[in-house]
Amino acid sequence: MSQYTTTDFAECPLFDKLTPEELQNVVNLLSIEEYPAGETILVEGRSHAAIWIVLEGRCRVTKRTKDGGQHDLAIVERMRTFGEMSFFHPAPHSATVIADTDVTVARLDRARYHSLVDQGSQAALKIVINTVGVVSERLRQMDEFAGEIIDAKAHTSATFFGVS
Repeated sequence: MSQYTTTDFAECPLFDKLTPEELQNVVNLLSIEEYPAGETILVEGRSHAAIWIVLEGRCRVTKRTKDGGQHDLAIVERMRTFGEMSFFHPAPHSATVIADTDVTVARLDRARYHSLVDQGSQAALKIVINTVGVVSERLRQMDEFAGEIIDAKAHTSATFFGVS
């Protein structure tokens, strides 16, 4: 962990508005992991109760398709996070995350997070509020994407039936 300081983590939206002391307490709970390019970090359908923060490199988020293929959903870059949904709502991961390049991540597991909750730390509440913001922005982007698909299908159907 010595390579990364609280100043580095202050750039992560998950830690927005944490005091320096709160941030240090959270950073002390993180574990650092490295993955080579191409390695799977988490698998759709499985469950790991952790939030990952990309410190170096880039990850690719993919979703299985009905025909057994994969569709890329997103790229996660430096100081961005993944794993939040399964962290706060125990359920299988909705997608797979693969190291797109060599990646270094910080990992906060639920048990360590709950140590903050048990201490009554305001950092735990701030992390939840910040996570809601991150996930809400992703949902907003997905809504826009779904709207574009619906619009394209409606246009294709109308054209197919001779309606302009």
